[in-house]
Amino acid sequence: MRTACARAFFLPALLHLAAMSCCCYTSPAGVVRRSGVRSAAPKVRVRLSDITGSAELSCDAGMWIQAGSEERKVEQARVRLEREGGSVRVDIGAETWRRSQDTVFVRGALDRLLAVNTRSYRGVVLAFVSREGELVVVNELSIEEYLSGVVPCEIGPIEARTFEAVKAQAVAARTFALSRLGSRQGLGFQLYDSFRRDQEYRGAGSEVELARRAVEETRGEVLTYKGRVVQALYHANCGGVTANGSQPYLKSVRDTPGHRRRGAAFCSGSRNYSWNTSMPRSEFEQKLARLAGREKVGLRSLRLEKDRVSGRVSKVHVSTNRGAFVVAGSDFRFGVGLKSTLFELSLRGNRVVVDGRGWGHGSGMCQDGAVGMARKGCDYRQILTHYYSGVALEGRY
Repeated sequence: MRTACARAFFLPALLHLAAMSCCCYTSPAGVVRRSGVRSAAPKVRVRLSDITGSAELSCDAGMWIQAGSEERKVEQARVRLEREGGSVRVDIGAETWRRSQDTVFVRGALDRLLAVNTRSYRGVVLAFVSREGELVVVNELSIEEYLSGVVPCEIGPIEARTFEAVKAQAVAARTFALSRLGSRQGLGFQLYDSFRRDQEYRGAGSEVELARRAVEETRGEVLTYKGRVVQALYHANCGGVTANGSQPYLKSVRDTPGHRRRGAAFCSGSRNYSWNTSMPRSEFEQKLARLAGREKVGLRSLRLEKDRVSGRVSKVHVSTNRGAFVVAGSDFRFGVGLKSTLFELSLRGNRVVVDGRGWGHGSGMCQDGAVGMARKGCDYRQILTHYYSGVALEGRY
């Protein structure tokens, strides 16, 4: 239902400042919390993906190291963890202390931060050798501490006037993390620290005060659909319309007030909203050849098949001198090097020109749109229910 606030938003310029203090959506139901004392936040284990064969740890207050039944306090020396066969070799200073086939645990004394190579982390660091013979280094910590290191990396520059977008990001990131916890049984960790697989996490060094506040003010809050935690996908910019996902809460929506067909998109003020690129036809044909698994192709024609709801490219039909083939829109996007699947493509002489909108997969929350909504006075609940259809906001701990 549209509110008086919404109508004020479209009044002439004389009332513009008053309208900017509110948003064009009614507030959804309040957060449902469990009664009684709030329970402890769950812990998560995050694999540190930039570590290959070894890791160097230090802490200004010293460290406790446990390998099997052995435990040792280290004062000032650095600790090096290195794969040696099927074991983790633990070097303290210049001396080898243990070669352990068990998981090695390291924590900072006095709960201080642990430095691992070039980054610092809260909680505990553990290391083991995987079945594939890799050294796996994992950061175990509270999910709320984890989110404080995720939110600034994902939402981008944070400022006070877009704080509600930061809170929306905190809820989306928490929900996404919780939805992934049961998906990697037996690996010794639950999440990767990269946006390429999960969410970008760079440890305590990336934390900022406003992000910590956003995490704390939304503590335990997650998005649910029919009682189940959703897969709260999000992306940089939807280009005015989100992708039509496979889940009912990820259906395509217009990024405009009230999801109307007309009106400026909330994300339209970002440089990510529209883009264009071009390349020589020969370079484009090389990329097509790689997508087709062939050495070389000559392009004859190309047709874009689009999703009827979102207008995004779902398939690309390619005709070449080596035969015809079909490429999924997402594969075409990555194979050609495009920012999104919301694009038009044309052949102009010896060049291929692509005009597109948005950046990312397009499903779920548009981060630039969330920032735009916050600037127009929307709160984080309104932002979340704008992008995720039919969800409830629930306090899980």
